[in-house]
Amino acid sequence: FLNIIMERIRKNHICKYQIKKGKSGTRELLELFKKNFSIALMIDQRVSEGISANFFQRPAKTTTIPAQLVKKYNSRVVPVYIKRVHKYHFELSFQKPVVFDKDLTIDEITLKLNVVLEDMIKKNPSQWIWSHNRWK
Repeated sequence: FLNIIMERIRKNHICKYQIKKGKSGTRELLELFKKNFSIALMIDQRVSEGISANFFQRPAKTTTIPAQLVKKYNSRVVPVYIKRVHKYHFELSFQKPVVFDKDLTIDEITLKLNVVLEDMIKKNPSQWIWSHNRWK
């Protein structure tokens, strides 16, 4: 039930245009990216494709899309922390862009992004909506 509510909030108030998962969605994401659109990705989601990267000291399937964009386009990654303050009211905090060494691999960038995510969750674990098994 919580997933349905969050999806409705996301579509109606945060991001009305969402890209589908899979190869067709990735192609669409790249086309929008090349047209200078900002892209928001939820990297804490379990994925069927990706790499196994440590997340809270356990291997978890993790998307490499942000790392691929960094490597291919030298794109910036800006972590966003969303905090629920009251029922349907949220505060968004935009952090400084994460700087990556050009020599890092896609796997290393992905792992570094998992660490950024872990740090956000550790600040206030009750804010992390964990409605799926991340380590499945």
